[in-house]
Amino acid sequence: MTPGDDLLLLLARGTFTADVGRHARALAAGASWPRLLALADAHGVSPLVARNLESLGWPCVPPSAREALEARRRINAARALRLGRALARALDELGAAAVPVIPLKGPALAEALFGDAALREFSDVDILVPRASVARACAALAAAGYARDAREEPVAPGEVDWLLEGNIEYGFISPDPPGCLVELHWDIAWRWCPGPDALADLWADARPRAFRGREAQAVGPEWDLLYLAVHAARHRWGRLKWLVDVHELCARREIDGAAVGDKARRFGLGAVVAITLGACRALLGTPVPPGAPAVAPPPWLDLFPATPGALGVWRGVLYPARLLEGPSAGLRYLARVLLRPTLAERRLVRLPATLRPLYSPLRVLRLGLRGGRDALRLCARNAPRAGAGRQREGLGAP
Repeated sequence: MTPGDDLLLLLARGTFTADVGRHARALAAGASWPRLLALADAHGVSPLVARNLESLGWPCVPPSAREALEARRRINAARALRLGRALARALDELGAAAVPVIPLKGPALAEALFGDAALREFSDVDILVPRASVARACAALAAAGYARDAREEPVAPGEVDWLLEGNIEYGFISPDPPGCLVELHWDIAWRWCPGPDALADLWADARPRAFRGREAQAVGPEWDLLYLAVHAARHRWGRLKWLVDVHELCARREIDGAAVGDKARRFGLGAVVAITLGACRALLGTPVPPGAPAVAPPPWLDLFPATPGALGVWRGVLYPARLLEGPSAGLRYLARVLLRPTLAERRLVRLPATLRPLYSPLRVLRLGLRGGRDALRLCARNAPRAGAGRQREGLGAP
């Protein structure tokens, strides 16, 4: 990593101590500011970088870089205000329908960890509801004018069981403020966990915590850490902002590390938590709670400053299997992914009850077709570069 990369790791945090500030000031003179700005954007930490540089008096920051960071901060503040309103409105509607709600990430997390939603980049609103309340939640939001993507028909009451069986979330577009994505979740990990025990434990841990005067719930710091680790792992730890969330949680709140380790083992999330905490410790110096699992990041993991590219369908399907504990857990996960149809497969072909077992091979076929399309797109993207290389080497057509 360059001195500028090290500087970004110091600036991309909410707990900006005097010692961290002195170290950052010493590195600022050697930073490549175009690279630092590009990485801050790619990793979703520009608002924190701007706030912390401002607290230092913008040392060695060129005027163009300062203007760019301040502009990004203003844009994110406006986005955070809008999405905070969207979350509050959704909580109103779900509260009126007596649906228990835990806001995930987004404005609620930003305010809890950083004290200001404008310091955390997010692009949608995520809400966790109990599995038994999904039908009521969908009906309440639909009645209030929340709609699915215009290209897709809304979920009918008879389709809710299909949705619960094959999906973990469903997105709505809010009417006020218009255009905000509100995602309803009823699970935390895409087919990773083997049963409902983890969710039962999570909901048992939930306690009332209002969001801007609206009734809502929140979990304790142990489940906060588990969920943030699962979310970062689901996205291959690809953006620094997800590790910063975990760092801030560990730095700001008292966490029972032994309880985290126990829950991680019971619910098959030991590797997920250990890699996440190990990555945070390696990059940010995160104080890992005593008793919590943490390991050095494995060689196959591309951490900051890298930004992992898309995996494609099949590599994306296979990737989580290496995070599960034991071959049997990996095989069960693959069976769930490959053979459990989603709502999309059930809508693709409407089969009578006697033929519904055919949905499983239909899912495999659909995944195969999507994988083939991904491969063709990759070849199409690489072909011009390969042709240009051959011409440079004198191997192209005259």
